[in-house]
Amino acid sequence: MTSDKSKIKREVKTFLLEVPTDIWEKWKDKIPRSISINKALIDLLKVESEK
Repeated sequence: MTSDKSKIKREVKTFLLEVPTDIWEKWKDKIPRSISINKALIDLLKVESEK
């Protein structure tokens, strides 16, 4: 039996994010191309919420 996480429905929060362009570009450029910006933001929020 294979587990497919994409079939699990999770509650999500959607919002518009406004960030100064220079800050956004510096942060975005540090994210490896193999990771989506969305996943990188989620990972950052997880780390911050565990502090």
